Amino acid sequence: MKKLSLIFLLTVSLNIYSQGYDFKKKIFGYSLDQITMITNDVDSSFYIEDLITKIFYPDSTVTDLEIALGYYGFVLQPDYKPDKYIGLELEVMQLNDNQQYKSAAKFADSLVTNNPTGLMGLVEYSYALHRLQDTIMSARYRKCYERLCDVIFKSGDGKSMETAYIITGLKDIEVLTQFKRMTITKRKTKSKKKQTFEVVSVFQSGKLKTLYFDTSLITEFR
Repeated sequence: MKKLSLIFLLTVSLNIYSQGYDFKKKIFGYSLDQITMITNDVDSSFYIEDLITKIFYPDSTVTDLEIALGYYGFVLQPDYKPDKYIGLELEVMQLNDNQQYKSAAKFADSLVTNNPTGLMGLVEYSYALHRLQDTIMSARYRKCYERLCDVIFKSGDGKSMETAYIITGLKDIEVLTQFKRMTITKRKTKSKKKQTFEVVSVFQSGKLKTLYFDTSLITEFR
């Protein structure tokens, strides 16, 4: 991927359009309006272009807050749609399943360029590169999604609707549970006061657990 050709599509129009969200929770101490304000401010240390770059290069100097504001701030772009790239995502997954790794890597490059915070795209890209024996780039993208997973798991404790993990893509649940070596046995959708949740039953270390994922940001912008 050309060095962040991604820097991208983000320059398109990052105007502050987000007032009056239904989503009431604070994320890492910030409301959605506050996240929109600081990530759209070119003079802010949390400007969205810089944050996405840090997601792609998450070295030890990059903080959890920067990763979080990049992940959640990306969904606040005016043209963001949670399902916009689902077709491309599924195509990449199918290509990897069919061992067409060169094609998978090509399409995955486009996928992560357009949807840099989508966990599944990063996972599939890393996998395709690994199978193509590009170990350096594979490790780089693996580090990207692992760092995102760590931060998402700090958005709550997953034990209730009130403390659910906050996600921005339904495929994120699959990546997050695999990251923690959990096996999904059942999932269902629930809603409460205009918020939506995925309630997921998983096995981990021989024990059955129930996890809550807040999907309100997905339904908010769908």
